[in-house]
Amino acid sequence: MKFDGCNYNTKVWLNGKYLGEHDGSFVPFHFNIRSFNQDKNLIAVRTENIRKKDRIPAITFDWFNWGGIYRDVKLIFLTQNRLKDVVIKTTLESRLKSRINISYVIIGKLSIYWQILSSSENQILYQGEISETMGKGEISFIFDDPKLWSPQNPYLYHLKTFNKENNELLYESPFGIREIEVIGKYIFLNKKRIFLKGASLHEELMPYGRTIPYEERVKDIKSMKSLGFNALRTAHYSHDEDLISIADKEGLLILEEIPVYWACNFKTNESFRTAAKMMRSLIKRDINHPSVIWWSVGNEIPIERPEVAKFIRRLMDWVRMHDDTRLVTYVSMKLFTDLTRRYADVATINFYFGWYVGSSRMISLMLDVLRTPAFNKPWIYTEFGAGAKYGFHDKWKNQTKFSEEKQLHVLDYSIRTFNAKNYLSGWFIWIYRDFRSFLRQNEYQEGYNRKGIVSEKNEKKMIYHRIPKILNKKRNLLNTKILGIFLWIILYIPAYILTYLILDAGIIFADKRTIEKGKLIEKQRILKENKNT
Repeated sequence: MKFDGCNYNTKVWLNGKYLGEHDGSFVPFHFNIRSFNQDKNLIAVRTENIRKKDRIPAITFDWFNWGGIYRDVKLIFLTQNRLKDVVIKTTLESRLKSRINISYVIIGKLSIYWQILSSSENQILYQGEISETMGKGEISFIFDDPKLWSPQNPYLYHLKTFNKENNELLYESPFGIREIEVIGKYIFLNKKRIFLKGASLHEELMPYGRTIPYEERVKDIKSMKSLGFNALRTAHYSHDEDLISIADKEGLLILEEIPVYWACNFKTNESFRTAAKMMRSLIKRDINHPSVIWWSVGNEIPIERPEVAKFIRRLMDWVRMHDDTRLVTYVSMKLFTDLTRRYADVATINFYFGWYVGSSRMISLMLDVLRTPAFNKPWIYTEFGAGAKYGFHDKWKNQTKFSEEKQLHVLDYSIRTFNAKNYLSGWFIWIYRDFRSFLRQNEYQEGYNRKGIVSEKNEKKMIYHRIPKILNKKRNLLNTKILGIFLWIILYIPAYILTYLILDAGIIFADKRTIEKGKLIEKQRILKENKNT
């Protein structure tokens, strides 16, 4: 019995017999069923989503804590002799030649034959046979003149494997031939440098919550592609696999993440085991999706603290053990105090100049400052943005917060600046669509984070229409690299002391109270709305 996603702790019984328990959200899990009744069976599932300090995410996080069973549940009948854990790896010897490695595990004994088919599945391109065997195995061959998968040409081949004895289909999967790698300060897709441009997305659409219909997910991906985006960051957890499959077909690169978020309990082995299990399950689920190009092991954690840095480095090493074909990183919000970036494949930064802090005119200089300790690797600006309530306007010169004009100004200026920084490898707007959050309760937010370029109902804000016009525009910038290095040297120690002793307290302690207050405000608003209707 396979569950594609529940939140958070799930216990399952079949006909009164306890099958097992699973901790963690957003990733699939299963329980083995040895026997069942032929006529009628009773499945009982109990799942709860209580916020606790040893969970991932823990008590404080900035999205709505949707609970229950929110993805498909499947009964899968397995034969005694079967194929499992099929992994398709593609590496490019050149753009004209790729090595294909297909690893697998045989349970029991099997003789198999396999085929690589064209996208339309009407032409067999490569095929082979494996005589009766058991355990682990591998198929390896050179694929000449492949059609490489990319956002511009998302070409999918198909792998099919059969039982030689009875022609039973054992396994099938689409796959793309593509390679993602870091060379020096840049990211390369299929031996060509790529600059990532996109947005983040929470798995939420009203009124469906997380149970978004397939057709709506297709609309989201196609909408992002129409803006000129080539990538999507699935914040801050893995989304339904349907979204990943759609991205494979439509051609949108996916940056995946697990919800090691803000103030988890980084000192316990239990937290690490949960995070490692989440990451392993996600890799196992999405290993053969060509759209997925990186694994992020956390977001906006207090990384300058020794126990957090140790946790994150250990988790990145764990990921590399299980997948050496994708980029491994975490997402940081520290301007001066993050030295762990040096151990990630890609350095990242979340910061909201022009919204929470200062002006968007500060971006160029501050990027030169913060890249100092990790100057020799690619950088991606993983979050920037400004809130706007759909339909709220004010005069441009006023730059009123939560007006669509203010949002347009901040994002327009930021994008032009990012495009002009030659060491940046990409940027991601926070966020594609407005989403629910107890932390957001002012008169414009009313329980929603309003930084989306569309509303929670997919209504398009001014910035949505502006993005295609500025997607590749660059601003003329002063060269402040030397000044940036000088400022980092001066500011590192005082910034470390300030962050460690004071600012981290806002992450670790303050938001718990804000969430409880937000819940009360939300409850009062709902009661008032119901009373009026």
